[in-house]
Amino acid sequence: MDDQLVQENARRKLVLDDVRRRAIFETLLGRARNGNLKGNDTKEVSIQFSVPLRTVQRIWKKGKSCIDQGLVVDVGNEKKRCGRKKKVVDVSKLRDIPVSSRATIADVAKHLGVSKGKIQRMKKQGVIKRVSNTIKPYLTEKNKKDRLRWCLSMIDPRSAPHDPMFKGLFDYVLIDEKWYYITRKTLRYYKGADEGQLARTCKNKNYIPKIQILTVLGRPRFD
Repeated sequence: MDDQLVQENARRKLVLDDVRRRAIFETLLGRARNGNLKGNDTKEVSIQFSVPLRTVQRIWKKGKSCIDQGLVVDVGNEKKRCGRKKKVVDVSKLRDIPVSSRATIADVAKHLGVSKGKIQRMKKQGVIKRVSNTIKPYLTEKNKKDRLRWCLSMIDPRSAPHDPMFKGLFDYVLIDEKWYYITRKTLRYYKGADEGQLARTCKNKNYIPKIQILTVLGRPRFD
């Protein structure tokens, strides 16, 4: 029965944590006499902890080696230190690359010398991030003063200077216009297999007619 358990344990692939590996070694150390084990000690410990016999033997060999060398016993799992080393990427190189040359993940991967998957993982980790940059109007000193003067003119004089508040804007309406093309130069859509192609014509595709939408916005007045 014991031999059957040992064979079943040998076929199992286990990844033991450090606490359990330490417990196995201390159990073996308690059975040792003058630093040596008896013939069936490792076999019995293997059955006791339901781990492969070879695992128990490796734990004992590693711990015994530390004791013989006068080192602190370390029987921890070494698999956590295995595998390919993490490649360190110098993100500061992005500052030297023109903005127009790092607009896509492929561009960034090319300039940093890594794969696109690596850039995706760095983006997910927050090492790099994608931002949108909108161009702003250039303001001269006169423009800034005019804007500030307009903001000050919108303060209700009855609330100044102790509790300044802006005017209610009940006597103002905001008007804005927006132009739209009536169609696109290239239109993508889905159609059935037996459906014909849509015929679209225009006198000049570079001058597609537009329509204008005028919007007026004002604060509602309650009577």
